[in-house]
Amino acid sequence: MATLLEVEGLSKTFDDVEAVKGLSLKVGAGEIVGLVGPNGAGKTTALRCICTIMRPDEGRISVCGHDVWTDGIEARRQLGFVPEVPNPFDKLTVTDHLEFTARAYSVDGYKEKARRLLELFDMGEKQNELSEKLSKGMKQKILIMCAFLHDPKVLLLDEPLIGIDPKGARALKDRVRDLASRGGCVVISSHILSLVEELCGRVAIMVKGRIIAEGTIDELRSDAHLKSDATLEDAFLAVTAGVEESRKA
Repeated sequence: MATLLEVEGLSKTFDDVEAVKGLSLKVGAGEIVGLVGPNGAGKTTALRCICTIMRPDEGRISVCGHDVWTDGIEARRQLGFVPEVPNPFDKLTVTDHLEFTARAYSVDGYKEKARRLLELFDMGEKQNELSEKLSKGMKQKILIMCAFLHDPKVLLLDEPLIGIDPKGARALKDRVRDLASRGGCVVISSHILSLVEELCGRVAIMVKGRIIAEGTIDELRSDAHLKSDATLEDAFLAVTAGVEESRKA
């Protein structure tokens, strides 16, 4: 299995707060990986560093064999990112966003791809609306559609279902599975552990800037000495409680 995303020794400090501490993660073709953790664990910071919105203090990040800093243009061509807080341009319509993205990534035949995405995410009737007039969920759909438009090999999703209606949520899950089935990879950061359990074959649990446990859900259950019917939530709470107890001791 080819490695599409490789993160080695990623660290990021804000003033005197170490948000991410030596994080390493590999994601291969066809994988959907969950990145979970309590508030303040450093998940969003890590994703923002991977997609080059933020520069890390230390570490190396490679996307499809391209270093994100020394070969950034090629790396970003393969990346799609949906942030936690939807931030489309207020004065652009839904269609404007799709056209802007298509031109930025030189997407051939983008109009048909855009039409399918508008239909899939039930945004056809809103395609000519300015984003400032749309709900938070619809703004989120704009960013999701833009992230899929150029067929990225590596997709990063940060709390992608916040504000999304059930039809949009199903559409997103179907597209995530489809991307992975075609040889791409996806990293999903979410507090909705049922979503992570449903989609992800592997989960990394992050606490205080570090990955403290990683593996399949069965492996996490085993590590936490839980029964086979335990949920990811059960495993998450057991693993993170163990970290807290070890710190108090």
